[in-house]
Amino acid sequence: MAEMHDHALLLRRIPYGDTSLICHFLTEQHGRIALMARGAKRPKSVFRASLEPLYALNITWRPGRSGMGTLTDVQRGSACLAVSQSMDGLELLAIASRLFHEGDHQGFEEVNASLQLLASSHAQRLLMAVWQLLDAAGWLGDLSHCWQCGSSVDQEMYWRQAQLVCAPCGGGMTISTGLRKSIVAVLSGQQVRFSIADASSWSEMIRQVLMRHDIRLTDSFRK
Repeated sequence: MAEMHDHALLLRRIPYGDTSLICHFLTEQHGRIALMARGAKRPKSVFRASLEPLYALNITWRPGRSGMGTLTDVQRGSACLAVSQSMDGLELLAIASRLFHEGDHQGFEEVNASLQLLASSHAQRLLMAVWQLLDAAGWLGDLSHCWQCGSSVDQEMYWRQAQLVCAPCGGGMTISTGLRKSIVAVLSGQQVRFSIADASSWSEMIRQVLMRHDIRLTDSFRK
């Protein structure tokens, strides 16, 4: 069977036996795939220096006849983030690993777009990156409408059980019109300064979404 090639991001590395790794990639053309990297843990493996997260990768693999394919080559390109941002980047990949599943044909462009936000100098870049990723996965709604009844409300709304709701649909944590507009504005590239209270509320909104979908909370979103 002919080898295949694609641009990729490494999501996870799982030890397999004494010397190998099972690697999960998000690829540009093939979505999320899992490949066996045979001998990747050996000191002289050609994969050892290349199989790193947060790098642009070009991978080559041989598809399996009935199961997992085999990784045959990895070329590591440029880093996606500065070293100082790598911890936040790993948190983003951990969330992406739960959002996009093997066989899904999306994820590569969505994670790259979120990594670009994370590479910015904005004080709330992690919140921006995670929120955009959750939105791309379809877990969020329009911030100008109640997510239960669909009514448009230009006043205070509430965050309850990871959903934006109007007063008739139930109360919860107050979400001001200003915060909702600020989230939309900053994600569209505008320069927005968040107050400590608004940043805390936005973080809590994300925390509840992650909890609702049973995603293990990172340090940044754990109370």
